[in-house]
This record gives sequence, C-alpha cells and structure tokens, in this order.
Amino acid sequence: MSSEIATLFLSAARAEALGSWRSPEPNIVSLHLPVDAAGSYPAALDRLLKEAPRHDARLKSLDRDIEAVSRYVRGQFVPGLRRGLCVYSCAKSGAFEAFSTPIPLKASLTADKRPDLRPMAALAAEYSRFLVLLADERRARLIETYLGESLEIAVLEEDFSAKALAGLAKRAEDLRRSTRAGRFVLGAEPKLQERLIGLLSPEIKNILILEPLLGPDRPLEAVSDRIAHNEREARKVRQSVLVRRFLDELRQGGAVAGLEESASALQQGCVKLLLIGEGYAKMGRCCPSCGRLSVDHRTCPWCFRATDSLLDLVEELADRAAAAGVEVFRVRGDAGFNAVGRIGVQLAAQPAPQRPKVPESRALKARFATKDGSASPLRPRR
Repeated sequence: MSSEIATLFLSAARAEALGSWRSPEPNIVSLHLPVDAAGSYPAALDRLLKEAPRHDARLKSLDRDIEAVSRYVRGQFVPGLRRGLCVYSCAKSGAFEAFSTPIPLKASLTADKRPDLRPMAALAAEYSRFLVLLADERRARLIETYLGESLEIAVLEEDFSAKALAGLAKRAEDLRRSTRAGRFVLGAEPKLQERLIGLLSPEIKNILILEPLLGPDRPLEAVSDRIAHNEREARKVRQSVLVRRFLDELRQGGAVAGLEESASALQQGCVKLLLIGEGYAKMGRCCPSCGRLSVDHRTCPWCFRATDSLLDLVEELADRAAAAGVEVFRVRGDAGFNAVGRIGVQLAAQPAPQRPKVPESRALKARFATKDGSASPLRPRR
C-alpha cells in the first residue's frame, strides 16, 4: 500500500491492492464519510471521532492513524463535486490510502485487520470501469475512468494512419484486460474510427461506446463529464427495467415492499435484489445479542433481549445486503416505486423442496391403472 496520496482515483490496481491488504493486528483504520456541498463534512468527522471509540475500543490505541485521517480530511481533501470519501490508514506499516465516490456514504470509523471495503462492493454494482481511447492520426491517449474520476495511463505519438494503428488496437486490448474495464469508449474522427473498429477484438466491440465529441486534445475533466453523462443515461434505462420488473414481481408474489417486510426477507436470506429510494432513511431497532433488525420491536422476537435504537435502519440493511452478495440499487425519483414504500426486495428463486421417499408399499397403493392396463404414478392435484 502507498504511504503518499497522489490521486483520489480508485484504479483497478489500487482496488486489487486494497482487497488483499491484511494486517496481523486490528490496526487498519477505515473512514467512510459523506461529503456535502455546503462543506460541513468536517463536523460529521468530529462526531465520528467523538463517538466511534465508544463502540470500537480498538480505535483508542490508534492515535497516529486517527490524527493522519483527520489531517487529511481537513487539510488535503478537495471536495469539488465529490460526495463520498473513503480513507484507510495503518501508521504501523506506513500505509495510507484514500479514494472518492460520486455518491454519499454512510458515516463510519472502524479498526480491523483488513480495510472495510463494503462501499466498494456496493458501488461496483452501480458503476462501470471505463477504458477510453482518444486518437487522431498523430496522437493517442488511453484513459481509465471510474467513479467520476479519470487517470491518463498512456500517451502515444506515432503515425496512426499506417501500420501503427494495429499496435494501438493491441495496446488497447492489453490495457482493457489489465484494468478489467467493463466498457470501452472510442473517440476519433470518422475515417480513423472505422479503421480502428475493424482492428478491435470481439470482446471490445461488445462493450464499445462511440464518442465523436471526444478527441485526443480533450482535458481529463471533459472525459470524466462525458463518461458521467453516459452512466446517467445508462442508469436511467437500468432503473426503468429494474423497477418495472420489481413491480411486476410484487403483483405476482415474487417481491415484497415496505421496510418491515424487506428487513424480514433479507434476514431470511431469500433476496437477490434490494431496491432503495435515494435519500430514504428510517430509524429502527437492533438486538445487541443476535443482531436481529426490526422497525420498532422493543424486545427481540428471536432471543427476547431488549433491543437498542438504530439511527438508520435502511443503511444498515443495505450494508448487510452488500456483505451477503445481494445487489443494492438506489432508485432515483420514481413515483411508482415511492408509492409502494420506497424500499423493496426481489425474492430469490427457491429450490423445489425434496419430497420424502415413499415406502414401496405406499407407492404401489398410489398408482392407478390407465386405459391400456399399465400403471402410472398418481400426480398431485395442481
């Protein structure tokens, strides 16, 4: 892990390094911070610094990490249009990492043997990683874009009107694989674009987006803005599909809506998709013994212990869903979805229950003669 932060961009290499980061002691501090446009996020950090050590005693012995995280948030972080910040620190090993997100995060400050990467899992379901190729006949740039940030990873200057074009297509394929990009954006003039497409692999063609508005002279900010526009449009389409499917399943019994019903289904482990209205928050209850969540049960229905209040039940459900591998999707401004409670789950298909084996004597009695005199199994009434 790096000890100096040069960029808030979460490259594929940094994501992989974060995922494999381990410590023999619970001394990796993880901060997740929502960032507001008004600039009051340092106050949110102050509340975490005051309250978090009460809930996680390990933080009390990590003063150097707490100081490093606080110093970064207050003195080095530049919010801009960013709405979320993740910071990870382990002073004992000299490691410090930070990256930003385009959406707010649930505020938390914890310590453990590994970084808390739950926001990464949730964001991966909503945001694609892009590899962008911008080229003309003399110059080409390859740019990696993810979570609203861009990083230039290669600049090539050759005669791309000739044989060098095949090498450029090969370089793009190699970088697509190394960055594990889910989408490939090509910005070039029409004639060069046509020739390049002919040289691209079938894998790239399947994820290709043509962007005539982008060229090799466009700044990184313009690239990020254009990619963000594409993601917004793609998200609208995906949201429309998911919400329509959910409402259909709700009518047919394959989905449930409402906070209490969704919490129950999630905790039974029978959910494949959680939909949450953006900005929806609700207080709830949590059992300190078994961790059972509910909307308003003062006593846990499972272990009969008194429950504690929970500031945001909705976000806790989202965190647990992501940790369990359930896709979480934030629905923005859909009146039909809001009308059914602003939260709902699509249920996973349950395998058919195994029937107990029937003793031979009972099986014989459960057969009947057909018209041709042969026996066939008695089918249950549907």
